[in-house]
Amino acid sequence: MGRPPAMPAGFLTLAEIAGRVATLEVACNRCDRRGRLRIDSLVTEHGPALPIPKLRRTVAADCAKMQAGHMHDVCGVHFPELSRLFL
Repeated sequence: MGRPPAMPAGFLTLAEIAGRVATLEVACNRCDRRGRLRIDSLVTEHGPALPIPKLRRTVAADCAKMQAGHMHDVCGVHFPELSRLFL
């Protein structure tokens, strides 16, 4: 009953990142959004099974480009250090 639904294969989750770093860098290549998010706080708020694409949408929920959904002018929020964590 308390088990979270399985996530689609191929998506990183907060649980997988939590074992590697304490904070996660956030940046946008289209605006000045920059910062660091505490992984433990994210896990508490959203659960360990949250897939990173959903975290991206959550972090940028207030971005007009994320809300508009135009394919040619999308929000550029990303997590720059993720690729280095899983090499």
